[in-house]
Amino acid sequence: MKRRHFFKMMGVGAASLGISAPLVYSISKTKHGELIRAPQDYGGFVVERLDDGRLPYAIEPKTIKPFSWKKNVFGRNDWDPTRADRPRPDMIQKRLIDGKGKIPNQSRLNYALSRASWNMARPRHGDPYLWDSSPIVKRFDRDAMGPWDPADIEMNWSEATLAVKHAGMFFGASLAGAARANPLWFYNPAFSPTADDPGREVPILNEGDRLERTERAWYVPRSLNRVLVLAFEEDFWGIANSPGQLASAAVGDGYSRMAVTASTLAEFIRGLGYLALPAGNEVGLSIPMAIDAGLGEIGRNGLLITPKYGPRVRLAKVLTDMPLEPDRPIAFGVTEFCESCMLCADECPSKSIPKGSRDWKGNSVSNNPGAFKWYIEPESCYDFNDFSCSNCKRVCPFTKPNNSWLHKIVRTVIDRRVTALNTAMVKLDQAGNYGQQVQDTEFWSQDGSKTITGRESM
Repeated sequence: MKRRHFFKMMGVGAASLGISAPLVYSISKTKHGELIRAPQDYGGFVVERLDDGRLPYAIEPKTIKPFSWKKNVFGRNDWDPTRADRPRPDMIQKRLIDGKGKIPNQSRLNYALSRASWNMARPRHGDPYLWDSSPIVKRFDRDAMGPWDPADIEMNWSEATLAVKHAGMFFGASLAGAARANPLWFYNPAFSPTADDPGREVPILNEGDRLERTERAWYVPRSLNRVLVLAFEEDFWGIANSPGQLASAAVGDGYSRMAVTASTLAEFIRGLGYLALPAGNEVGLSIPMAIDAGLGEIGRNGLLITPKYGPRVRLAKVLTDMPLEPDRPIAFGVTEFCESCMLCADECPSKSIPKGSRDWKGNSVSNNPGAFKWYIEPESCYDFNDFSCSNCKRVCPFTKPNNSWLHKIVRTVIDRRVTALNTAMVKLDQAGNYGQQVQDTEFWSQDGSKTITGRESM
């Protein structure tokens, strides 16, 4: 790297803390792409946008293959005897009813918020991720008017892609990215349990333009070769209450917003004359799709780490045949930092996060071997606190808002890939008491101005 580019990247004074900077500018070319500073998009980080099909992860082609949704720990809870028959304490009875709603961080006020947060994602509403157009949109969808051409209003496909991502964020997403749909990341076959057959699977068939779920098969056309990945920020103060119920509320709110936004964005795309299949956790693996779409990298905790929100995000996606221009994957120092930082592993109550090196396979049937990463133990993770724990997100240095000098110094060091200082940054982070559990009394004493919708910036 040229000397002037080095000093431009390092920055001086206020610029090094991201206080005053253009919206987006290129710092320099790198061996594998280009260094970009875009504070509005990447939360103060310098990111490397990767070229030539390069990705910030490694896979073993002879090992990795499409994963069965049935083997996911969520699916196994329905059919796997080792999961379905395990003893499960009634947390609501134990903590709420027996505790008369007075246990700190498990109060009736907290439970009411937590249960309501899952409202739009609950099965009693039916499946919110519809695969077909509404009657109104059918009047001007693909069959009625054919596919939309951006040139009709003097737009190119790069501008059209930006418009679709804008729509995703207009409808409620915090981040949006586009990628070519990689068949490796789709589940196959589809997990379709019934009361009589909780382990039931059906084939996924690629036949013409048919996009439909039937009792015997799912029809997903090969033409769905693009994926719009949507990330939804989880409330910082809710996650900070983990393992209390307010963290579960932050997660549930993310799931409900996923359902509304992905389904609405899919309907928008159908109105433009293209096929669209919205999904939450279903259909395919969201994290590798999000990495391909340039939203972040994978961390030691097995979660997507985004530059702006760290691991505090939920993910949804919309598969489409709209020829969107793919975003470039990014790298911003997550792997190097996670090699030194053990906070998520140290603070994991169920000891589900490994402290060792990355590997090519895990120890659980719910792990998909063939990718070089840290493999968590999903069973113990799920079972602790009845899946209401977010400690790994709470303590992660990437999860902190980019709104103080300390956070900006930590991000600047991570930016520069100064590996020798990573451990010192973790200690500095802990010295400031960041990552400690925030009690529910502090959460409820706020006036709402620090919530996702209430604040101006993060």
